[in-house]
Amino acid sequence: MKTLPKASHLIETAFERLAGRKGFVERPDQKQLALLLADCIEGPSSAAFEAPTGLGKSLACLVPAIAHALLDGKRTIIATYTNVLAEQYWRDDLPLALELFDGEPPKSEFLIGRQRYACLAAMDEQKGEVQARFRRVAQLGIESELRGMHGVSQRDAAKLWPLMAAPAVCPARLCPHFNECFYYRARRSAERAAIVITNHSVVMQDALLSQASSGELSLLGEYDYLILDEAHDFPLAALNALEFELSDAKLSQVAGIATKMEHALLPIAAQSGAGEEWVQTCVAYLETLKRAQRDVGAFGATLGHPGILAVAPAEVEAHEQVKRHSATHAKGGAEHLAAGVAEQTTAFVKKAQATIERSKRNSEVEPGKADEAAETVRNYSMYLREYAEGCLSLMEPNPVSVSYVGLRESGAILRHDVVDLAGPLHELLWSRVPAACLSATLAVDGAFDFFKRQTGMAPDFEEVLPSPFDFATQAALYLPPPGRIPDPTEARKSGQEEAYFDAVARELEQILLAMGGRTLALFHSRREMEAVRERMHVPDELPIVMQRWSGAAYAGERFKKDVATSLFALRSFWTGFDAPGETLSCVALVRVPFEVPIDPPQVARMAWLQTQGINPFAGHSLPMAKMMMRQGAGRLVRRDGDRGIVAALDARLHTKRYGEEILANLPQEMRRFDDVREAAGWVGIEGWS
Repeated sequence: MKTLPKASHLIETAFERLAGRKGFVERPDQKQLALLLADCIEGPSSAAFEAPTGLGKSLACLVPAIAHALLDGKRTIIATYTNVLAEQYWRDDLPLALELFDGEPPKSEFLIGRQRYACLAAMDEQKGEVQARFRRVAQLGIESELRGMHGVSQRDAAKLWPLMAAPAVCPARLCPHFNECFYYRARRSAERAAIVITNHSVVMQDALLSQASSGELSLLGEYDYLILDEAHDFPLAALNALEFELSDAKLSQVAGIATKMEHALLPIAAQSGAGEEWVQTCVAYLETLKRAQRDVGAFGATLGHPGILAVAPAEVEAHEQVKRHSATHAKGGAEHLAAGVAEQTTAFVKKAQATIERSKRNSEVEPGKADEAAETVRNYSMYLREYAEGCLSLMEPNPVSVSYVGLRESGAILRHDVVDLAGPLHELLWSRVPAACLSATLAVDGAFDFFKRQTGMAPDFEEVLPSPFDFATQAALYLPPPGRIPDPTEARKSGQEEAYFDAVARELEQILLAMGGRTLALFHSRREMEAVRERMHVPDELPIVMQRWSGAAYAGERFKKDVATSLFALRSFWTGFDAPGETLSCVALVRVPFEVPIDPPQVARMAWLQTQGINPFAGHSLPMAKMMMRQGAGRLVRRDGDRGIVAALDARLHTKRYGEEILANLPQEMRRFDDVREAAGWVGIEGWS
């Protein structure tokens, strides 16, 4: 019998071939990570890895996944936080990785969220030239392909996409375009593929769908191993997947789904003699939703102050901070509103099912049509049932979660958010499938304790891999001298914020002049960013682009195209933004991004930590800030030839005990300067003159 090669042999061979390619820069730790992941997949065992930028972790993930797909048929899911990186995996890294192996390549597929795909039915209704051309040339059928089409401006794409995008819930098999549908075609392929490239959101949706259907339904099918890249952002994706909201906007979405159910079942209801009754049922339910929307508006108008409605467990509800943020006065109204929507929604779904069953028994209904209609509304019914359950759970949060009421222009908003992810993620993922979590900044203070407490993951193996970059020569750390910029917290408390904004503006002016623009300034709040920008005075030759309420991608592209341009940006640019080369020669971290416990989920989380004997600042706020500062600084050096400075402007880095702890999480090889021009000169950058 022929002996099959081991995964390690296939991986070694793949990297030998990679080393022979023109332009390839060998990264010893890239192969090391690939071999470690291969061992984990074979085990199987779970793991946490810090794989620094530049190590080449995309190939390090793909190569062992391909090796095991060829060797023993194991299915591996590779998920990233951003669709941008997922596309990079699919379009750039996967084809290269597959070329490193002999024989028939394993089947692979790309799958992201439904609403990122174009809907063929919607495009048929539009009948536009762009839509027709998109349909001819799109390979995946996703939004980025529209934005990349020749002759389509970013402004036009932003207007067109909402008209083309797939709805949150659709008829599925009854749609005449089902067989060629971009989204469902990808889903069908993903269930059979040995390697699936996706995002964190889809991983969570798959887990929740499997749980809700007792394993009968899924997006990804059964798989052997899960690799979560950009894992530092996975907790955010998990929180978003587990949230629930009752609001005017959500009720509009529910009404849209009910209308689609009405149209889908009307033909069989009419054939069975129940057409009028079904129409009346739908009209009554839609009127119920309209009343609920009016009630949401009225509830908001009379709410007074927003706050916490219910918390679990009981010891958190009894916490003084939680009590201070409680909205006791709103509990009765919120419960009445949520219970009413839940009751009427459940009744509507039951009547829809009764209409289907009646049609199945009626000989006047065309054979097979009742089953076809039932299949069509299955997704709609499941969504509405889950929404009704969410409404009921609002006032009974469990196990560690908070329900609260807030305000929007359209009225009140009732929300339910998970406070502690450990339990839900253990049930949904960690106990179900072995996984490896990796990121360039997964560790805090050189260990994974914070990530493990955040997610409840208990990896069998942990390792922090070294960076391939020479930070001693490629980068420098600039810290303004003590006293030049006021402490932002003290300035706010003492009513001296104007002086603080002025000082930050003067400092950034000097940085832009020293760097010749080329600066990404990262802010913690829009208010601070706009106040500082208003005070800035720099030459027209050094333009500043500011991230607006929308159009983050547009701002990023403008920054990349003009070397002298600087970008003032918020949260979405602290992590995941990639602008290698001269265009980004300085990252200015304006303020340490501490989480301020103001919103109900933050208040409840701090209370929960205290009940567990954990100091909320030392155990959560500070580690989060350290990780974010690492992420922000990580925007600077992305390639071998990159060089520049990290400018950390927060005065508290000098004056607070935690300041040196935060700085210790940045690359320690960077030489420190208190003069920005000296720092720029050290890394060989000439400023504006």
